[in-house]
Amino acid sequence: MTTTSNVLSDMAALRSELRQQGDPHCELFRLSPWRAVLDIAFDWLIVLSAVALVVWWSELFAPVAIVLIANRQRALGNILHDAGHRNLWRDRRRNDLVARIFIAPLLFASLTRYRETHFKHHMELGTDGGDPDLLFFARSGRTTWFSYYLDQVLTLSAWLSSMGGHLFSRQVRTASQLYIVGWWLGAVTLMWFVAGPDFTITFLVLWLLARATAFHLITTFREMCDHFGLQPGGVFTFTRDMACHGVWRWLIHPRNNGYHLTHHLLPAVPYYRLPEAHQLLKGQEVFRDRGKVCCAYFTDADPVTGAWQTQGRVP
Repeated sequence: MTTTSNVLSDMAALRSELRQQGDPHCELFRLSPWRAVLDIAFDWLIVLSAVALVVWWSELFAPVAIVLIANRQRALGNILHDAGHRNLWRDRRRNDLVARIFIAPLLFASLTRYRETHFKHHMELGTDGGDPDLLFFARSGRTTWFSYYLDQVLTLSAWLSSMGGHLFSRQVRTASQLYIVGWWLGAVTLMWFVAGPDFTITFLVLWLLARATAFHLITTFREMCDHFGLQPGGVFTFTRDMACHGVWRWLIHPRNNGYHLTHHLLPAVPYYRLPEAHQLLKGQEVFRDRGKVCCAYFTDADPVTGAWQTQGRVP
């Protein structure tokens, strides 16, 4: 089982090595707030364009629109994650204002609750009863990675979380949930008057269908990439980086979301500097010796799905 001391010890070991080199990682903490703002605007644009494709071109594009919207839901979720770390702005007021207006309620999320649970995930990584993101093992003996994946996908609580976010959570304050509902009522009313009823209804249907289907499938796979099949005991033993490229990476890990080990070791690095941070860490002895990096999802040498299958078994 991981303890907070294990987590801090792993982070300290890396920082000690970096300190001997003059703290080259500190430059990576520098924020470019407008980069995040432009990325948020881009994601909104893709979502609205996907809806427009269905409304003003053809309903046959609905499956494509659902995948595009789900992918951008995932991308916006990663920017929300950075907002939880105050990696949009270091100034909490501006950081939280942007997140609470343009991201969190759109994703049915309470920024406050997200920040609380995510801090626990970092500090109590892999701890049963402490880590809110800990995935369960339901199988023993020989099985396939896809069986493990289906176990997670078909879990009702996981699907409800993907579908409704914090909207129906008993751990979220009623005031926060009412804010989400109020935000959606305001957004839908504005869209109704600006874009018309057909566009608004199609947006709602596609948004919810994406959350219920493709977003849930992508999010589950992404969460398994982070920690599944690894042994609790610290950041290095229980976290992996996905240093992948291509279409699968765009679909599963937008906004550099696959560099999860790098993020746990250097959580103040914003998402757009994670590839550079990963390259820096690859040059550190402690990372080379103890870090877990996968360079493929399904094929080639050492795919992450193979790691689930060989390391995910329980006695």
